[in-house]
Amino acid sequence: MTVDVVAVNGAQSFSPNPATLPSGQRIVWHNVDTITHRVVLNDGTLDTGNLGPGASSAPMAIVGAGAPYHCSIHPEMIGSINQATANPGTCQGAYCD
Repeated sequence: MTVDVVAVNGAQSFSPNPATLPSGQRIVWHNVDTITHRVVLNDGTLDTGNLGPGASSAPMAIVGAGAPYHCSIHPEMIGSINQATANPGTCQGAYCD
């Protein structure tokens, strides 16, 4: 999944926001702005490093749900990642209705 870094504008700084990350997928931040940004999870477990205009982060795994993040250069830029739940599929077996 790719999240675009759009501009310095609060919760509208990232698109999509919140991002819903399917289980098992990694996330990439792509800077479509004209200035440098650096995305970090609020708990400090992820840091993209500086992303210049047009740059993308390496694909990163997110553990857990509801991960808030921000730009460490522009702290007013905020976002969050929700973890999508896996589809339980069709019940098969003796205990299914």
